[in-house]
Amino acid sequence: MKHRLLCAALALISPMTAMGADVTAPRLNGAVTLDGRLEEPMWRTAARLPHTAFVRWVADTYVKDPTVFHLRFFHDGRTLYVALVSYDGYVEADADPDNSDGLYSLSLATRAGKLKHYRLRWSENPPLAGGEMLDSAEWGAHLRGPFEEPARPGGGYVFEFAIKLSAIGWKPGDTIPLNIIVNDHDGKPKAAYQTPGAEFARFAWGSFDNGNRAAYRTLKLAP
Repeated sequence: MKHRLLCAALALISPMTAMGADVTAPRLNGAVTLDGRLEEPMWRTAARLPHTAFVRWVADTYVKDPTVFHLRFFHDGRTLYVALVSYDGYVEADADPDNSDGLYSLSLATRAGKLKHYRLRWSENPPLAGGEMLDSAEWGAHLRGPFEEPARPGGGYVFEFAIKLSAIGWKPGDTIPLNIIVNDHDGKPKAAYQTPGAEFARFAWGSFDNGNRAAYRTLKLAP
């Protein structure tokens, strides 16, 4: 109930608008090591979805929100590969998924019509998986830093994961209903996202309510 009320409130504050064409994931072959480093050549020609394609909601007027990120997609006929590349300058943790940095959810509808929610978040370091990421996906992560340590050089992180097409019922040539929500929390560590002065933003490709399949976007799997 709490989650549904939050999603409804977010949708009222920042309603979804048209965001352009859907994404096509190319079919590319090659071995992939899920370590969050994206060193395989397939990632260089994968489809990209920039943060500018997302609707943004911010907690209050204090939000600076400097984070730039994008997602990448490709498949090899058997597996859908996804990467979230964030240039977040200050990666924060929180046990509450509403507050922690990272992938709040990559949600999709299976061919049978069931919704699956794949989650990776920095609830601690190393990050933790949630939802269907726990039992029907493989993943890796790479932290460039800092992680709640402003003095560390660099910034940002990469999540890289693989979803078996057999687990979701889709095949090459199909179009998958998809929704993506990304969190960025840059101030007041351990504070709730709605705390005054907390620098928090949430980004959605589709809808802030990942249970609202009518608002999902689409990802086509190239034949």
